[in-house]
Amino acid sequence: MDKWGRKAGVIYCAIFSIIGGALLCGSKNVSMFIVARFIAGWGSWGFLAVTPTYSAELAPPGLRGFFVGMNGVNIALGYGLASYMGMAFYFADNETVKWRGPLGLALIWPFMMIGIMFVVPESPRFLLMKGKVEKARDIVYRLHNIKGDPDQEFARSEFYQMQKQTELDRTLEPGWWAMFTRKGYRRRTALAMGFAFIGQSTGVLVVNNYGPTLYATLGYGTKQQLEFQCGWITVGIIFNAVGALFMDKVGRKPLMLFGVAGCGVCLIIEAAIVAEYAAAGTNKAALAAGVGELQSPLFSVEEKELTAHDAAMFYLFLAVYSMGVDVAGVVFYSELFPNHIRAKGVCLSMATVALTDLVYLQVTTTAFATIGWKFYLVFIIICALGTALMIFVLPETKGIPLEEMAKIFGETEDVVVFTDDLHVDHNTHELVVARKGELEHVATHQGVTPEIEKAIAVHHERVTDA
Repeated sequence: MDKWGRKAGVIYCAIFSIIGGALLCGSKNVSMFIVARFIAGWGSWGFLAVTPTYSAELAPPGLRGFFVGMNGVNIALGYGLASYMGMAFYFADNETVKWRGPLGLALIWPFMMIGIMFVVPESPRFLLMKGKVEKARDIVYRLHNIKGDPDQEFARSEFYQMQKQTELDRTLEPGWWAMFTRKGYRRRTALAMGFAFIGQSTGVLVVNNYGPTLYATLGYGTKQQLEFQCGWITVGIIFNAVGALFMDKVGRKPLMLFGVAGCGVCLIIEAAIVAEYAAAGTNKAALAAGVGELQSPLFSVEEKELTAHDAAMFYLFLAVYSMGVDVAGVVFYSELFPNHIRAKGVCLSMATVALTDLVYLQVTTTAFATIGWKFYLVFIIICALGTALMIFVLPETKGIPLEEMAKIFGETEDVVVFTDDLHVDHNTHELVVARKGELEHVATHQGVTPEIEKAIAVHHERVTDA
């Protein structure tokens, strides 16, 4: 991403997804399948870092939560499609088609991503980092054009700020070492990686990956396991969308705190249900309400039918997680870092997510078999401590331009120009910077393209006619 561009990052990930996906679909044995999973994961986890970075750098500040949040929505939608296709192919007559079919369908999407790259623009911030000013300006003016404003004050001010900030960013150390040694960068890195760890310490991927196994433990067949998984994933799609819609209104911090704390509460209730009733198999209503959370293999229920309300706690957990951790987290990671280390910062965040998941998924079976419901306490304690810590350390990033993010870390001197200092003189059509009350004319017709000049002329004609 840093060397060749955000679009190149997408293509890079798509190629690995295609190679890995093709090998998965055509696997001849378990060893080949495992190697293919590694290659496919190389691509799919790379996408988790590329797309938020790209989306954040294209979006205007006031809608960045929604546009970057759509990454979370579409990740959940991808899980949903995988579950739905798994369910659909379950009914195939051919046993090989049942598992090769869904894997083959997964190849469609990386091919689509490569195709899309021919029509979408490059990140203007990346272009500015490479000194391609004219290309960057054309993209910003085209994407952030506001109807009814012939001077295009927002786009011109935004681009001027981008340009001036990247002039500074290009002189700064873009290496990994700076992210851990420079105070401001170190704090951002700690916040991003810290929330990534806490968010996955809700145990959500344990629920997702061990879901079919847990349902099987309860005595449900393959068809019912797939049905439960489809229902659960659908909740994630819906509530990721809810989070994306509300994020630019309520902010990132309230959603993030709500997500982690809410997951902790759900886990407390689940742990209490399992601890109190699971062993004896009494109180069927309570047991049914708890089905779907991080059930212990010791948990046994004779009831074979699970209605929608029976899985209330399970679904509530994912609804809370989707709004506050999944969608808000991916936005938060993409906003914290300055232009020259943003890609690295998001990659570190996603690497933390993956490493945390790896640890929990490896120990889950042993933990439940050894200590049963007490394994919940690991997630509950981390959620509780994490929520308490985040109340004091999490910054609010809502509506703040990426170029001004340094100010919330006390590094105001690193912000070259603030949006509030920029405006257009609608008489002269000059972009003006007002620093500490002193006016500075940037340049006559700074940033005015032939298209804007034409719009201004048309506007003047209308005003004169009126």
